[in-house]
Amino acid sequence: PQRGSPVLFTAPWLERYLSRTRPWQVVALWLPTAAALFWHGRALLGTGWAAAWAVSGLGAWTALEYALHRWLFHYPFDARSPWQHDLGFLLHGIHHDYPYDADRLVMPPVLTAIIAAAVALPLRWLAGHARFFPIFAGLLAGYVWYDLAHFAAHHHRPRSRWGKLLQRHHLLHHFATPQRRFGVTSPLWDLLLGTLG
Repeated sequence: PQRGSPVLFTAPWLERYLSRTRPWQVVALWLPTAAALFWHGRALLGTGWAAAWAVSGLGAWTALEYALHRWLFHYPFDARSPWQHDLGFLLHGIHHDYPYDADRLVMPPVLTAIIAAAVALPLRWLAGHARFFPIFAGLLAGYVWYDLAHFAAHHHRPRSRWGKLLQRHHLLHHFATPQRRFGVTSPLWDLLLGTLG
């Protein structure tokens, strides 16, 4: 993650639309979208197959979450390049600089839509027309789960053993090992890919 961004704080529209988001906004926008995609997939495939493909999309989310966090959000942007510096800061650096800012813990909808489109286009080609809808619905539901889990890791005291483990895992990423522990909803991919500890 990069430090400081002169562009973000001098361009009010960037600050307002590409920086600050509350968890309810993520739920209000993306869960109905996921439900509509699933409903359409259900009409094409039937309830059983649509549910199976949606569960596979939800499972695939954990791998996508890990990949985005490790290889996009923690990409070593060149700090000497103003546009790379600002892009790295907007994508994820701001979160590492302000880890307890409640308005910066979930991804702004504009950035989410860009990433979603980049995922949806090849997925539709790979999965085929009918399967795409429930798989992408599962991915979106996984994304909402991720954003809520991420917000909770920073702003809530977990009650369950699993919640405590996930919170500890994520906070170690922030404050001890920023180049490790990239999973937020699960440490599975960190374990499998050698970035657990």
